[in-house]
Amino acid sequence: MRFPNRIFGIKFAGQLAIIFLVVSSLGCTDSVLKKINPSSSPDAKVIHPVPEGNITFVTTGSSFSPIITVTGNPEIQWKFGDGSTSDSTSPNVNFGSEGTRANTLVVTPWSAVTKINIGYDGSDGGVTPGPNTIENLKNQNVIAVTGLENVAPYLQVWASSYNPVTELDFSNFTALHTIECLYCTSLETIRLHNVPSLTRLCLEHCNISYLDLSEAPSLADLRGASQLSSTYTINWGDTGAQVWHICVRDNPQMNSTFPVNQFPLLEEFFIWNCNQNGTLNLTSTNLKSVLLSNNYYTAVNFSGCFPAGRKCILNIDNNNLTSLDISNDPGLLHLNVSRNSLDQTAVDGILQTLDAYDTSDGSLDLTGNAAPSVIGMAYANNLTSRGWEVKS
Repeated sequence: MRFPNRIFGIKFAGQLAIIFLVVSSLGCTDSVLKKINPSSSPDAKVIHPVPEGNITFVTTGSSFSPIITVTGNPEIQWKFGDGSTSDSTSPNVNFGSEGTRANTLVVTPWSAVTKINIGYDGSDGGVTPGPNTIENLKNQNVIAVTGLENVAPYLQVWASSYNPVTELDFSNFTALHTIECLYCTSLETIRLHNVPSLTRLCLEHCNISYLDLSEAPSLADLRGASQLSSTYTINWGDTGAQVWHICVRDNPQMNSTFPVNQFPLLEEFFIWNCNQNGTLNLTSTNLKSVLLSNNYYTAVNFSGCFPAGRKCILNIDNNNLTSLDISNDPGLLHLNVSRNSLDQTAVDGILQTLDAYDTSDGSLDLTGNAAPSVIGMAYANNLTSRGWEVKS
């Protein structure tokens, strides 16, 4: 086969350097062409550059099976660490062995992406069935995610439970309403700058030392129990108007308090073993369950917080209480105030108050405080006669 002479030009620093390459018909074989252009070989491995504007999931497992939810009919381009590709919203690639790999995603347009799921099992309340349901998916061994800013204005749901990811940045995710990061035990940093739609934040069993909620004004459900960090600070800012559930239990390293006057809709307050002390004065009249065990409170005021018609629970055992106000709380049916420092007057007052509500089938534990007086025991007997279980 004959080939015409060819001239190749290479431009360096604004000047054109001409390199003359003469390919003659003498001795010109396919092997020469392959040296000039290796991609012409069917056996050559061509490494294509990663496109700009992608999301990259760095994984360490032997497989990767993410799930994304999109609207419309966008173009989806997955490229996995083994070179394979997919256009599926739920691809499944088996690498054959464990190893660190970069897996990239490009969706055109990015505005079609509403949900990214790399791990979820519905634990800790989960997301109720409906349009925002998250599919159950095992941990995908993701240790890092970059490029999430591509979906910042569009993503509504993020799920990465049980993954060893260390950092997540949701700055300016203005449509994001749900974050699920249960048991992300390596997660040290989560940025929540300008997240006006965020309502549910699950960070149970992570490694976060500082959580800034000041730019999440719509937050309603916070789950941030059992951090592995040596310190734990929550900055609420002015957030709290929509909050109904707070669970940050089992954080004895906590060094911040709760602005409870900012939570007018609070129903469930689970902060046992959280290094809280001093006086607590809750103001929400929507309370149903308050669990404050194993703290250091000395005085607590719940007056008017438990209206009639409810079967409310208050556990404040193992604190340093000398004062407890449960006036105007006929909906309080289960009270554990054991192992505190209540004197006989305070104990008698609790018994008298609960007896006056004329409610039935409740429970009261006063053990570990002063013993009630004879008058106090009369109130206790009245409660018992109406089906209350009273321990004193």
